[in-house]
Amino acid sequence: MKSRKSLYYSIFSVAIFCALAVVVGLLIFYLASPNIKETPKNLEVQVIEGDYFLITDINLNYQYQFVIEEKIDGEFVEVSTVLEEKNMTNLSKNKDIILTAGSVFRFKACYVSENGSTGSYSDFEEWTIKYSLDLENLNLSFSENILSWNSVLNATSYSLKILKPSGEEENISNLGVTQFDFSSYEKGEYGVFVTANGDENYLSATSLIYYFTLS
Repeated sequence: MKSRKSLYYSIFSVAIFCALAVVVGLLIFYLASPNIKETPKNLEVQVIEGDYFLITDINLNYQYQFVIEEKIDGEFVEVSTVLEEKNMTNLSKNKDIILTAGSVFRFKACYVSENGSTGSYSDFEEWTIKYSLDLENLNLSFSENILSWNSVLNATSYSLKILKPSGEEENISNLGVTQFDFSSYEKGEYGVFVTANGDENYLSATSLIYYFTLS
């Protein structure tokens, strides 16, 4: 009888010891793991030297983990997860994705500590790769006080930056036509930039400067 009680006591003691060991281990792990309260903010895509970069705010205490999803057949699918030392990742150099005009992506990010623990993810930010308006056939010309140009496919309107003989600049916005009358302007040499404005799917594009003389 006594030996059976001793056996129960030994088993109970071992169980208590194991439970305490687990609690202590979890406590040590919790204390060793930083509680990351910050969440990355201001995710945006910027073009740097011709490449698309996904960028968030700088936090020198952590690494950065970016999750990239692409819209395929109407649904967002995770296509890449990237861990970076800096607050940006080069989308153009990412071999898991193909950047083509019209493609739709969304991104989220979180901070990562030295031991690999992660904080909360940011909200998703959606991004559509825009098409570029083609100005190849713009063909600016000036005749009888009228500056004219060819229409640009998918342009919603046109804007002008006019460099006057006096050195002043004038900006004309949201022209719905492909010509502009300079009859009321002073005589002299002018320089003009024409911008074809795009919508949410097209990037605006600006011509090289066009010179003409108003006499």
